[in-house]
Amino acid sequence: MKLLTATLTAAALTLVGAVVSAQAQPSKGAPAAYERVREVMNDRFKDMKLAGAPDKDFAALLIAHHEDLIFLARTQLEHGADEQLRRVAQKILDEQQKQISELKEWQVRNRQADYRARLDQPPHGSGPLDQRGTQTAQAAPAPTAPAPAATPAQPASPASQAPMVSGTVEKVDTAQNKITLDHGAIPNLNMDAMTMVFRVQDPALLKGVKAGDKVQFQADRVNGQISVVSIRKAR
Repeated sequence: MKLLTATLTAAALTLVGAVVSAQAQPSKGAPAAYERVREVMNDRFKDMKLAGAPDKDFAALLIAHHEDLIFLARTQLEHGADEQLRRVAQKILDEQQKQISELKEWQVRNRQADYRARLDQPPHGSGPLDQRGTQTAQAAPAPTAPAPAATPAQPASPASQAPMVSGTVEKVDTAQNKITLDHGAIPNLNMDAMTMVFRVQDPALLKGVKAGDKVQFQADRVNGQISVVSIRKAR
């Protein structure tokens, strides 16, 4: 009887050890997947062409860095087994995508004609050298002509003129009045298809939409910030 019990115990321990060993094994294809991650991370920066402008190059390199981290995190979620590391990978996905959206929003804003690097940056033509030239010109008065009528400021484009864009709701943040959309190209903002966090012009726009919804929306610049100005569920 004791011999039978010892035999069964040994068999059970062997079975448990086999299960634990099987769980600890990396998933099939993991070595090749991680080798691909290393190749992509090595090649991305080597092949990037810089613009020679510090702000633009910083944004472009940082986006590439975040995209590399996302690629690495997704590979871990696909092939890794350790629960703690999977939580780390998921946190990387959540945080890096948000930062990419902010950087791409800056890239769009940077291409606007009225972009200023600093809020207190003086308008073009108001620097010390410009003022010195103005003082020199004032030293020799010239006949004055009637000043032309001031051109009225152009109002912001109404929402009805912004194109409708298809997208999928990834996240709704009513506390911050923001929505994350996986969307197509937005022509009026010169924005490529991407996943991005948008502010909403009216918090009421977030009512009735949730993660996973297919939507049609309009986005435009409101008070200098890219915002969703209308949104509805796609039919």
